[in-house]
Amino acid sequence: MALNATTAGPQASARAEEATRTSAKLDALGPRRRRTLRAPEGEVRIYQHSSLVYWWVVWAYGFACAALTYVQGVGIRDLAAVSPENSDKVILFHPSPWLGISYIALVLFVVVFTNVRARGVYSFMLIMLTAGIAWGVQKIPGIDKAFGWVSLLRVYLNLAFYLTFSLLLLGIWLFVVVFVDHFTWWRFSPGQVIEEHRIGQATGHAYNTEGMIVRRLPDDLFRHRILGFGTGDFVIKPAQQDSFEVHNVWRASYRQRLMERMIATRVISGG
Repeated sequence: MALNATTAGPQASARAEEATRTSAKLDALGPRRRRTLRAPEGEVRIYQHSSLVYWWVVWAYGFACAALTYVQGVGIRDLAAVSPENSDKVILFHPSPWLGISYIALVLFVVVFTNVRARGVYSFMLIMLTAGIAWGVQKIPGIDKAFGWVSLLRVYLNLAFYLTFSLLLLGIWLFVVVFVDHFTWWRFSPGQVIEEHRIGQATGHAYNTEGMIVRRLPDDLFRHRILGFGTGDFVIKPAQQDSFEVHNVWRASYRQRLMERMIATRVISGG
């Protein structure tokens, strides 16, 4: 028993000293901040992303096209042989022109549907309208001959194009999504929402959560569901201030629950 008492003595003393230091720090911050630090939910950071976040599918498909071109490509020596020293080099092209056409079609799809917004039921209306137009075009006299001309289109993109464009786009995508989009964020904590800025002003607007409403806008089928895997846009309305919007938030459903929990949590001031 004496050994146990000797061992427990220094541990108890260390814990007591640590508790004393923590209490002193909390007392220095004031009773309101003390209660906030003790909130079990902590705080939630919400980041807004630019529309470039949806361009991951372009560089990913570009690498896939580069892999197919490397494995199945046809080498053309005449384009690469600019001097006798590199006469054995070739430029690789995929034998099917539809690979290049599909890549261009994907880029156009992302350009259109990351800028044109069709939320909620309007997304399904757009799909139905597109299907109706496609069905109606087939009924136009002579359309088969016009489609035959499309088959004459040949689009060949070489291996270097896929790799160069995809690598540059990937670099820009990482720089914007990981670095630039984190310059500004909204910090939700019990009792308040603070707009934070990493560069420039240290702190932006501060909002009281009393009476605050968080509303999620209807999802865009193409941006939020297909390209964003569950991103979303929010409108946040403080009780006595103007509302503000936060767009392209990752894991929108999960973030919404966290924001609502922070708003429902109240800070209890000490006596």
